Parts: sequence; C-alpha cells; structure tokens
Amino acid sequence: MTPDETVVLARYVRALCPQQKFDEYTPDAWHDVLADYRLSDARAAAATVARRQPFVSPAEIIDEIKRIRSDRASEFQGPGLSAEVPDADPDDVRGYLAALRAQRTRSADGMKPRPVAELVKSVARALPAVGDIAAEGETQDVRRPGPLGVDCPVCKAPIGRPCKTALRGKPSKTIHPARRRVAKGEPAYSETPEEIEQRRQAAARLLRPSGEEAS
Repeated sequence: MTPDETVVLARYVRALCPQQKFDEYTPDAWHDVLADYRLSDARAAAATVARRQPFVSPAEIIDEIKRIRSDRASEFQGPGLSAEVPDADPDDVRGYLAALRAQRTRSADGMKPRPVAELVKSVARALPAVGDIAAEGETQDVRRPGPLGVDCPVCKAPIGRPCKTALRGKPSKTIHPARRRVAKGEPAYSETPEEIEQRRQAAARLLRPSGEEAS
C-alpha cells in the first residue's frame, strides 16, 4: 500500500466509524503498520471489522486480511497449482507468469510483496526468439520497453497490462507515475520533505469533517 492509498484507507475507516478520532498524522502512522498490504484487502477487512464493532484498529485489519488470504489459499490445489485460470493470455508468456505469481501472492497468508526489480527479473527473463530456432544456448532478451515493461508498484498491474483505478480496479488510460519511475530505474516513490508535507495536507483535507473550515 502506498502512502496515498493509506490516506484513502484512513478516510474510508473514518466514514465507517465516524466516532473514531483521526488527524492528519493518522495515515502516516497507519502506513508504518499496513504498508505491506493491499488497499483492496485492507478496505474489505476494515468493512468486515466495522460490521461487528464501532472502532477499527490497524491490528484488527491485519488479522482480518490474514483470514481473507487463508480463505483464498483454500481455493488452490497443491503447491503452486491454481484452481482458477490466470487472468492473462497464455500466449503472453510474461503476462501469464506475472498472473500466476499474483495468484500465489494472494493465496499466501501474510506474505510481504517482493521487490519490483526481483519480480521483473524473474518474469522478463531472456527467452528464445519467437518464430526462430536459435542455436543451442542462444537467447534473445524480450523485455518490453517503457512503463508497461514492469509491474506497477501502485495497483499491482502485471507486465503488459494497463494500470487499474484505485476504487474499482478497472483498466485505466493513465499510467501511474511510480510505474514510469520504476521503468526508468528510479525509486517508485519520492519522499522529499515537500511531498511529505503535501501528503499530510491532503490527508488533513480528506479527514476534515464536512463543512468545517480550514484554520
């Protein structure tokens, strides 16, 4: 989960639990605890916890995410064998492998996301040239250039697939800036003091009760 996604989660929990106190520092504190989890999982977990009690804590969200992932794991058959068909074109080797890895990540209880560079290295490895029989030991690097040549660190869209919207997970015409940075070999997220302050101000605006004027 990115810092911006944690702001969205905090605002969502505040809407679920209006009596729970939040301030502009809450998203930063929650991100320290929930950074390894996906926004979609955290939202679903928060909604489940809020159905049975008036307050929701990060620890309770994590416990509920683990239960959700445990349920997903029950749909898998054998070590690494999925009961569902990966959402990818079988002829797209890189996309298909990325989809398989995404399924295994979803099925793992509490697994932390692997570094993007490691995923890209394993998925976009050198493969034999398509339509040509290479000599033994010869391979051709088929890594795709540009932002779509890496997994998106924001929405987890696999290689070759467009980025997804934050709320509904639909394909987006916009590529996340973090994905563009990763494709250039740069860090996914820039944490300059100015950007941190901008995020805190955005969090304060989102968490401010409706109709309340800024001081």
